[in-house]
Amino acid sequence: MSRIIAALILASAISAAVPSLPAVAATADEAKAFAEKAAQHVKDVGEQQAFADFSKPGGPWVKGELYVFCQAEDGTVVAHGGNPAIVGKNMLNVKDPDGKAPNAEMNKLGLSQGAGWYDFRWPNPATKQIQEKSAYVIKIDDHTICGSGYYK
Repeated sequence: MSRIIAALILASAISAAVPSLPAVAATADEAKAFAEKAAQHVKDVGEQQAFADFSKPGGPWVKGELYVFCQAEDGTVVAHGGNPAIVGKNMLNVKDPDGKAPNAEMNKLGLSQGAGWYDFRWPNPATKQIQEKSAYVIKIDDHTICGSGYYK
C-alpha cells in the first residue's frame, strides 16, 4: 500500500512539473505514425539535432498531448517534448500509480523487440490528470528508444 501512495505522490509531483499543453487528443494511429516519423528524423539529421528538435516547446514534435520522447538504455531521458525539464534525468525506476516502471518496460520492449506498444498510467500534460496511456516505442540504436503515445 505504501508503494502505491509513494507512486501517486511521485506522479503528482511529475504532473505538477509538466508544462501545460493544449488538450488535443490523439489516436493510436497518430501516435504510432508520430513515433515512426521521429525515428526517421533521427536517421535524417542525427541524434543530437533530432533530440533537440523533439524537446523544443511549441515545435513541430509537440501536438497537444502528442509528443516524442527518447531515452537511453540506462533510463536517462535524452529528449522529451511533453516535459523538456526532465531531459538529462534518469527516469528508469519512476513508477506509475500501479507500481509499474513504464520507462524500464518500454526500454526492454523497444530494445529487445525493435518496436511495440506499452500500456500504463501517466500524467497527461494537457489535463494534468493521471490517465491511461499507450505508447509506441521504436529502437533507435542498441542503447536508445524513442516513442510517442496517446491518452485513452
